[in-house]
Amino acid sequence: MGRTKRSRQRKMRIRNTCTGSKDVLTPLLHQLHWLGWKNTNDLTACDFLTLGRGICSKTRKFHAGDTLISLPLKCLVTISTLEDSAHFKAQFDASKFNKEQKVPYQSLLALYILHEKHLEGASHINAYINSIPKQFSNTYFCPIAELQRLPEEILEKTVEQNRVIRESYACLKSIFNSTQCSYCRQSYFEEIYTLDAFKWAYFAVNTRSVYVFSRQFKPDKCFFQPLLSDEPNMALAPFLDLFNHSVDVSTSADLLPTGPNKQLEFVLTLESTKAVIEPRSQLFISYGSLSNFKLLTEYGFYITHNPHDYFIFSLADIEEFLKEDKMNRNLMLHRNKFAFIRNHNLHDEMFVHLDDGASHNLCVVLHLLAHEESIYPNVLNQVAFGAAENLANVVEEVRALVTYKINAYRTFKGDLEKLPTLSESGKVAKGYLEECIRFLEEYLDKHF
Repeated sequence: MGRTKRSRQRKMRIRNTCTGSKDVLTPLLHQLHWLGWKNTNDLTACDFLTLGRGICSKTRKFHAGDTLISLPLKCLVTISTLEDSAHFKAQFDASKFNKEQKVPYQSLLALYILHEKHLEGASHINAYINSIPKQFSNTYFCPIAELQRLPEEILEKTVEQNRVIRESYACLKSIFNSTQCSYCRQSYFEEIYTLDAFKWAYFAVNTRSVYVFSRQFKPDKCFFQPLLSDEPNMALAPFLDLFNHSVDVSTSADLLPTGPNKQLEFVLTLESTKAVIEPRSQLFISYGSLSNFKLLTEYGFYITHNPHDYFIFSLADIEEFLKEDKMNRNLMLHRNKFAFIRNHNLHDEMFVHLDDGASHNLCVVLHLLAHEESIYPNVLNQVAFGAAENLANVVEEVRALVTYKINAYRTFKGDLEKLPTLSESGKVAKGYLEECIRFLEEYLDKHF
């Protein structure tokens, strides 16, 4: 489940209002009531001053242990929803399902959203689709000029996301039964399910889905199972996906049998909160202990002073730093060392944390590259996996590395600011860079 940056800095917004989402909220609530949802907590959607659209209760207070919302399973869009859609299944040529033609369930669910969107008023989830934002602020949607001015780790994540999207799109296109809609005569993949539309739907699922254990409800014989490369453990939760994320609460979510008939409901519980939540105050949920990089690339936002944040370094970061650092310019960065580091996955989990300091792997890699003279694997193995006291003190290298990244991120930020305008995704990315700089500066102040 996720959150977009819904015009968070609208200058005209001076107070909270519960009318901003009424045009899409009313039919959505009707749809959910018709499916059996009882709004016992008197929940509604509001436009809030800083975070845009969110959820509050008109009348209820909430304490730790209270249920925030309980949605009947049939209100969710799950693999069962897709299996029950004869019209959607008829679009596929099942004879083309094979080991080489598989897609992640997220991609199939994205195509289903486009299928129902095309049906408009005839769709049974039309009210829900109309509540999905028209755009998302993930860095994936940054224009090329902005992406070229962002750090390598963001570009790598974007490239990976783009690869999955394009491969899934090509696969789904290749196993479709027909080329055009029998009602409107438009071409499916050239006019209806365009690549741009598929990207939007993919991130609609990516930012708004919840985890469910599909074995609790999935049919024994599943039409789409041979097509899927993973288990269909994602679901879209109408209205529930309007909850925003906060690090100040913890929540749990489970599919539980409820009522006399023991029907499954998706129950969201407030496990802890810093204070009692008053009526008409925004209700939050927690997506988990996520870093700002994860929040930015997956959900399209970041959190200032995120207590779960840490800053990751890549092996390329360290190599570039050592080549440019005056103290280490004469180092011989032998390829044997890099091969050893990669073969033993020492380049994973290289980070700094405000409380815990530099990670063990970061210290090991800095020692091997900056202090260890040997290039032979048996010696490197003894050093890397031997007693900690055999590692040289790399405090100065950590300090210099962090300073190097601060300067690099200042350059990225400055390059973005040179553009005449920034997209919404670009504005969020710029804010993320500023938060990274602040984090790293705080790290230096705290540890040096």
